[in-house]
Amino acid sequence: MSIWRKLNTLFRASAQEPVARLVDANDIRIFEQELRDAEPAIARSKRELAHLMAEKTRLDRDNTGLQAAISKRELQASQALEQNEETLALELANLIAKDETVLQRQQQQHAKLQQQESELRRQLRDSGRALKHFYSEMRLAKANRHAEQVTRQLRGHATGLHSYMEDLNVSADRIRARQTEAEDVEAALTELDEEQQNGDLDARLKAAGIDNDASDGAKVLERLRAVQADNNQPRP
Repeated sequence: MSIWRKLNTLFRASAQEPVARLVDANDIRIFEQELRDAEPAIARSKRELAHLMAEKTRLDRDNTGLQAAISKRELQASQALEQNEETLALELANLIAKDETVLQRQQQQHAKLQQQESELRRQLRDSGRALKHFYSEMRLAKANRHAEQVTRQLRGHATGLHSYMEDLNVSADRIRARQTEAEDVEAALTELDEEQQNGDLDARLKAAGIDNDASDGAKVLERLRAVQADNNQPRP
């Protein structure tokens, strides 16, 4: 039985996981709706407080009227006693006693209403401050969520941009390599063209019997003999 209970617990826990993930994924929306739900509750509490204050005001008026009636009958009872109207004085005294009982009961009710009013005022004041705080928290949460989304987007864009830059660098290197190779080939062709042109020119000069100042062994020996003869001449 213990194993089956554990399996049952596991199944129930597993069933709660998607719900928990759904709540976590929509936590700001839930928080915002809870704030909207709290506003009517505060409005209802204000109306209840207003009714309570109105009831307390009515009791104030009733108590003031009863107090005035009691004072008036006390005066009448005193006058009846002065005139030896015992029966009339007793009747007035019974009315005074009843009114005093009602007044005492209403004063107690008034005190309870006063206490409830103070408590409701405190709760509304605290709830109002808390609601403002929660709205600030919601705005901050939205701003943070937006910043997180922007950061993720920028990170993705930066990664993609880095890839683009790498591709561009590779392409630029390939282009530069091809251009350098083309320039090298062009320089080699130019050099070959110049050599071919110079060879043709030397051949044509030799065929025409024109000295092209080309250096050979006979000319080198002739130059050396001239230098040696000049060195052997006596100096004045």
